[in-house]
Amino acid sequence: MTKIEYIDFVRNSLQMVDKTAKFHREQVSAALNVAINTVFYEVYRDQPKMFAKSLERYTTLVSSTPATNATVGRYHSTLTVDVVDLPKKAGGVIEVLTSSTTTTLFVPVGTMEGEQFYGSEASLPGNVIGFSFSGARDIEYWDMTAGEAAAGVVIRLIKQFKSYSSTDNVKLPYGQDARVMELVREYLGVIPPKDTLNNNADNG
Repeated sequence: MTKIEYIDFVRNSLQMVDKTAKFHREQVSAALNVAINTVFYEVYRDQPKMFAKSLERYTTLVSSTPATNATVGRYHSTLTVDVVDLPKKAGGVIEVLTSSTTTTLFVPVGTMEGEQFYGSEASLPGNVIGFSFSGARDIEYWDMTAGEAAAGVVIRLIKQFKSYSSTDNVKLPYGQDARVMELVREYLGVIPPKDTLNNNADNG
């Protein structure tokens, strides 16, 4: 479904437990953003292979200007979308690739680790570039050459719901729609009536 279809589907689904239809589309969209982020986090934590089909391929060019306070080897990219946070070093940034050479590997490193490599006697192997994702929209690269920076990079990431346009198709981990609805209701403070709860309880 597209982003707007998801929002309208959720609003219509809430009518049986919220007959006043008090929730605006923007409120539903915000709740969906939090719910979908939570689902991605849970799926990656518990079943990391299940979310592979939900990767968004996103391309950005590395700035040709060195990062702040840097002289050589340190560059950065600014993403134009928000990235889902996952419980791993690179968050929702899944993979970074360069078009300048097929032998260069991008390896996620923490900012502190990158600082230790940068400007010290220690260095990464010749075919390895370290990258640090701040969790906002900035990616820093350590030990990158000017040629690699100029060639640009391709970044595979999981994009947050709020960064989709209205007509974009939203990709969720398989089989997680019911969990998303459950979380949306929780975040909006809507509790389904007893006879619409999705459980196997024996109500006598």
